[in-house]
Amino acid sequence: MYLLLVEDDQRLTRLLKHLITREGHTLDVATDGHLARSFLKEGRYDLLILDWMLPGVSGIDLCREARQSGFNGGILMLTAKDSLEDRLQGFSTGADDYLLKPFEPPELLARIEALGRRVHLTLQEQLLQAGNWLLDCSTRCIGIQGGSQAELTQREFQLLELLMRKAGQCLPREIIFDRVWGRDQAVTDNTLDATLRLLRKKLSALAPGQQPIETLRGLGYRFQADRK
Repeated sequence: MYLLLVEDDQRLTRLLKHLITREGHTLDVATDGHLARSFLKEGRYDLLILDWMLPGVSGIDLCREARQSGFNGGILMLTAKDSLEDRLQGFSTGADDYLLKPFEPPELLARIEALGRRVHLTLQEQLLQAGNWLLDCSTRCIGIQGGSQAELTQREFQLLELLMRKAGQCLPREIIFDRVWGRDQAVTDNTLDATLRLLRKKLSALAPGQQPIETLRGLGYRFQADRK
């Protein structure tokens, strides 16, 4: 697997790097949140290992940002925070697992392997189909079976993935705002309308005469794979 470790404790970082690479994994290391952001923009990681308390940008902020940007790999939080409230906060921002410091190295490796199996299963589900529409979640490309494809922006992809996974269901604007932009983002109706307009334009170019994203006035939006 390709992992990113974000940890400012140099002694612990050296130990973890030795243990993780010995298991055959490829590892990048960032010692602060700002450097981690740069790594996340450039690399496609299978697993993130994030220290909660970091200089500059906290691990919990990195976790939230990674999920909002579409990262679907595993996220393991390392922290000395042991209250139930802290653990719930970590899970609510997108963490998959939580390991308290100090910990034993074998436990860390076991959790990495467990998350790795989960990531592998997720990768097998990266081709999403609704009717004759195919969305490749690994490349953010949408296409028609046997036809051409179009690459989507991050927001277009997140919006279309949500609609296709709920194909046939009406999704209110509030749900879309929450799932695509996140509760903490200040997003206007115009932002959603603009994203929908650009997304529909790409879909129409791939299949002239077809427009699977349906507007249900006063209710929300629905992906209808067979809609003309």
